[in-house]
Amino acid sequence: MKAVAIILAVIVIFPNIHLPQSKQFPTIYVSIVSHNEEPLTGQYPDFVKNESAFWEHREAVVKFANMLYEEGVKYNFQSDWNFLLAVNLYDKGTPSTNGKNLIRYLKEDLGFEVDPHAHETTYNYADVAYLIHNLGVTPSNTVGGFIAYPPEDSKIEYFRDLLHGWHFNYTWKAEILWGGSTAGHKNEQTLWASGIWKPKDNENFLVHDDNAPLPHVGGYGRSWKTLEILLQKQQNGELEPDKIYTQTIFVSQNFMLNDEFIEKFREKIRELKPYEEQGLIKWVGLKEVVEIWKNEYGAEPNIYPYVSLEAEIRRPAEGYLYLFGREIFFSGKTIVIGRITVEAIVACDVAIDKVEFYLDNKLMRIDYEKPYEWEWVEHKVGQCKLKIVAKAGALSKEDEIEAIAMK
Repeated sequence: MKAVAIILAVIVIFPNIHLPQSKQFPTIYVSIVSHNEEPLTGQYPDFVKNESAFWEHREAVVKFANMLYEEGVKYNFQSDWNFLLAVNLYDKGTPSTNGKNLIRYLKEDLGFEVDPHAHETTYNYADVAYLIHNLGVTPSNTVGGFIAYPPEDSKIEYFRDLLHGWHFNYTWKAEILWGGSTAGHKNEQTLWASGIWKPKDNENFLVHDDNAPLPHVGGYGRSWKTLEILLQKQQNGELEPDKIYTQTIFVSQNFMLNDEFIEKFREKIRELKPYEEQGLIKWVGLKEVVEIWKNEYGAEPNIYPYVSLEAEIRRPAEGYLYLFGREIFFSGKTIVIGRITVEAIVACDVAIDKVEFYLDNKLMRIDYEKPYEWEWVEHKVGQCKLKIVAKAGALSKEDEIEAIAMK
């Protein structure tokens, strides 16, 4: 009866999801991540100056962490500097944490990962890592959130270097990226992706480069809703069996102050128990899932975007002869004689920023609105390559064709 009740609960909460029976469906690796923030954001009190607020939050984190532990779920506790300073000042251990400070309890007794998180306004990542270290725990080398877009603000390449503390004589080096975002998390759906890959550089967050040093764990929207979407795609057979898929459920530490929130969170975990039992989801820490990616998937990259972007060169069509812009017949090769308007068809779930037109890798035109076109009048004789690059936020999609020009 209990199993039946759990399955019925899944149908109520996830009404469009039905449990697949085949083992061919890939596992979705799900991580729970929480943040607290520095007081400058206005979202959190100054825990150093407000000891009672610190103890209230500490108790809430213990309750939330214990619930996850009881349910067999992994957890990444990511903290900014102010809360950790308060732990250093006030927390000498209590009976609820077996006489240990909160950070030691999370790591040593519950086995959770403890990651630095920093906006780097007054304390940088190395400083936050030091505050964790000073509490008797070796900080992870996971970046607990960073700006990935727009490129001029991106921190991807910044985290490749050894960081030196601004306040403490301590160094820290990133090994894993998580939480690539925009400033203020505005219009960041184009950054949402499931999977693990190595971002190429500041300009190319969603492009994998084997030579890049840091893997990024995708969060795919970081919510229960996007997990439901990913599970539906899993059921529909849209996920490739040999690829790694990841999902984060993000929690603000403020939410933990509400006991009802914690219990509802427990209910959602239990509703997913049938998926866990069939291997359709697995609860993991961020460092743990990167090890799984390396050992079980051969570090093969996967970037499965939440937002779809498609781009195609519509004219000239591949394999046709064109005479002064008119399509004559199918010739087997793309042949362009005289002037022609190159047309691109682009479709995306969000606003398209621009479409770039290239001739032999030389940028010829940027078009910002439909119809996306370039009037090709430049002289060219012989073999050449036409390419378009469509961009929507952090997403980029290319299409290219080989042509013979007589112009």
